[in-house]
Amino acid sequence: MKARFLFPSIFRILGILMAIPGFILGYLVVFKEYKIPDFVLHLRDHASLDRAEYENFTNELALALVVVGLVFIAFSKVKREDELTARIRLNALYWAILTNYIIYAIWFLMSGSAELFHWEMMSSALSGPLHFSLNNFFLPLSIFIGRFYFLLNKSKNEYVEAPVHFLPNRPYGLIGKALTLILLLPAIYALFDFFGANWLDAVYYFLPLAMLLWIYSKERVEDEYINSIKLSSMQIAIYVNYVVLLLANFFCYGILFLLVQQLNLITIPLIFLIRFQYLLYKLRSQDSRGGATLSCL
Repeated sequence: MKARFLFPSIFRILGILMAIPGFILGYLVVFKEYKIPDFVLHLRDHASLDRAEYENFTNELALALVVVGLVFIAFSKVKREDELTARIRLNALYWAILTNYIIYAIWFLMSGSAELFHWEMMSSALSGPLHFSLNNFFLPLSIFIGRFYFLLNKSKNEYVEAPVHFLPNRPYGLIGKALTLILLLPAIYALFDFFGANWLDAVYYFLPLAMLLWIYSKERVEDEYINSIKLSSMQIAIYVNYVVLLLANFFCYGILFLLVQQLNLITIPLIFLIRFQYLLYKLRSQDSRGGATLSCL
């Protein structure tokens, strides 16, 4: 199993030089409402309800520095790129996405409880700086980096297999698939129905957890090659997710960017499932014809 889609090792240093000032600037923007003086563009002739005539790009700069920096740190080659490193990278991706959505599940339950029992202080905190959609911009990459370099450093002293564990295909995989397919259409409707019922919003917020159950369940046949497909699919999902996020960061404003924030809750698992299932379908089609393994990984 080999990891692909990696940047040259020099990009890791560049990523550190971008991420650290990005986090500092982001902290100042979120908690101190800081804006770089005169860092503005005149984008419109007239202001509207959700769009200002002049846009200050301090927030966009901070997010871009953090995201690009973390991507470079996370997916730059290390000195030893071998089978073990690929396994460690898969393990780190596995735990990063899983931990990220466990945190999401906790936030989801706490937000629902705060709204149900009218805990205004908790509700205010969870809808402000602690809102998951805000932290979701950088949390998966941060967890991945911490886990990956921890295991990489540990493997210098001892051989670490770094296995990953998935739930049995039956019943968890089947339940995850069924829930995802059932919830997908009403969740998409809820996303664009700004004045809809609260239960539709709950459906949308529950969708990532259903998708997670599907992702973290075994296939009927699970081997090293399937794991390599999962690794490449997760990397592609993260790349595409953050490319879309960066484009939205600079070209979407107001309500449109809030929509992107909501979409960001499901983009990584959704892109992963689309690519992984597509490659799995091609693999099975080739196997049924007696063909070779996939060459598009």
